[in-house]
Parts: sequence; structure tokens; C-alpha cells
Amino acid sequence: MYYGSGNYEAFARPRKPEGADSKTAWLVGAGLAALSGAAFLIRDGHMRGDRITILERLKIPGGALDGNQDLGRGFVIRGGREMEDHFECLWDLFRSIPSLEIEGASVLDEFYWLNKDDPNYSLQRATVNRGQDARTDGLFTLSEEAQKELIAVFLASREEMENKRIDGVFWERVFLQQFLALLADDVRL
Repeated sequence: MYYGSGNYEAFARPRKPEGADSKTAWLVGAGLAALSGAAFLIRDGHMRGDRITILERLKIPGGALDGNQDLGRGFVIRGGREMEDHFECLWDLFRSIPSLEIEGASVLDEFYWLNKDDPNYSLQRATVNRGQDARTDGLFTLSEEAQKELIAVFLASREEMENKRIDGVFWERVFLQQFLALLADDVRL
């Protein structure tokens, strides 16, 4: 293995591989791995995008991070990830993807600026006040009924949630007490 001093090699682009123009790639599944692989093939492998085929059995790409606005159920995402500073491959990829909203910026720039403007970091399971421990002792002590109520809120449409009070959505007394206690600590009700 080669070890260099400094990080300048991280900024050098790979040479175009011999025969790159005649290569094709077939990726199975349109999750993060395949979508990232396609982006790296284009950027670092100098492969044309029209020579990459991604096969997906679902109607939308994204794998567990697909996102969908279902008019009957609201906004739904099957998974989620916290973006951490040691995701070197992800950040490397994001630096080469242009922002959709900010001229001259990359997706990496957007993440970086957001994290500087609104820092939010915690290893706690439940937090208040931008990452302070909510004193749950690492436990997420919701009963099965309370968990179902919470999931129902996540899956509800905007119309289903409009003009509802919290006690009209969450009925379980224990859950309401825990939730309201956390809110009181967070916003000083």
C-alpha cells in the first residue's frame, strides 16, 4: 500500500481508463449504493451516463431512503440516515454534485453550511435544546399503543392533521405525560 504525506491526492482526478468509451455498467437496485456507484463511474471512471443502466423493481429510486408524498398518507420515507463527518466517500461524492438551489455550490457545501448555521449533534436517543440529553437513560419507553399512535402521525396526510391538538392525536396518558414533559423542558411551557 502506498502512503503519501498530505491530502493533495484526494483532489486529483483519475485518468480515463483504457476502453472506457466501450464499457457499460448494469447496477441492480436503485438504492444508495447503485446511485453512488453510477455517479462515481461517471466522475472517476469517465463513463458516459447513457451507458449505465440501473434496474429497480420499485416505482421510485432511493432504496430505503426513497421519499414519497402520498396524498392519502402524507410524506413517507422508509429509512433515514444521520450524516456524520467521517463519511468520507459520501462527502467526496457530494462535493461533485451541484446544488439544485444555490448557484455555484455543491451538495457538500449545502450540508456544511447547514451544519455550521444550525449545529445539531448528539449521541443521545432523545434530545432537547439542539442535542442536549433528554434524560431518558437511553430508553425509548413508549408502549406498543403509543408507538402505533406516533406512527399514525408520521403516516397521516396534512389534511388529517390540520386543526388537531396534541391530545386529539395521542390518547395514551403515559405517552402524553412523557412527551409533554420533554416539550416543557425544551420550550419552557
